[in-house]
Amino acid sequence: MDDRGARMAETLRRVELELPSLAPALWGNLRGPVGDEALAAMRAAAWPMPLPAELEVLLRWRDGQPAHGEWWPTLDCGPLLSAGRIVEYVALFRQTEPWQWSSAWIPVAQEGWYQAAVDAVPERSGTVIDASWPDRPRAVAPSLADAVGAAVDLGRAGLLPAPDDDRAKREERAAFLDDLWQAEWATNCLGQRSEIDPGTWPESWGGPQAV
Repeated sequence: MDDRGARMAETLRRVELELPSLAPALWGNLRGPVGDEALAAMRAAAWPMPLPAELEVLLRWRDGQPAHGEWWPTLDCGPLLSAGRIVEYVALFRQTEPWQWSSAWIPVAQEGWYQAAVDAVPERSGTVIDASWPDRPRAVAPSLADAVGAAVDLGRAGLLPAPDDDRAKREERAAFLDDLWQAEWATNCLGQRSEIDPGTWPESWGGPQAV
């Protein structure tokens, strides 16, 4: 297990300890651990990109959430995907316009036109990217471990999403996450909540791409 995988494992211990009391409905919405066969299928689907260690650790802990269920609170893009749905969406998204979706990204959340991915390029940080259509992609979390673990921090702060949230509450939650992740963004190769211009994409993302 690499450093990112070890960090995810530590994050999940914290989530498992605190999330059941902070957000029982969200906790109850998580599936059981992934099976080895499904994990092997996901590795094959992600090729030639390696499966990020933090994603594998997450799926071995819980295999995402049911489709059309509760959205993960730090990813405004839908429920966490199971390994089986990741296989489905890797194939689908790699057929889209290359300026919108890079084959170096592995989808981790999806609902309708909304989707989030983790950057699987080994030498970079594993940033979580909101690639919802038709907007340009943008960086939304410094790492998958940050995105998963911050659900606990939001719960402690009373900032978990609710159906009656107004704009001020959503802005307060976004500001809270920006402050929480300030140190992590400082060492990230992408800017905090930055829109990603396909014209400046690195070769490892298949860029640059003309829009």
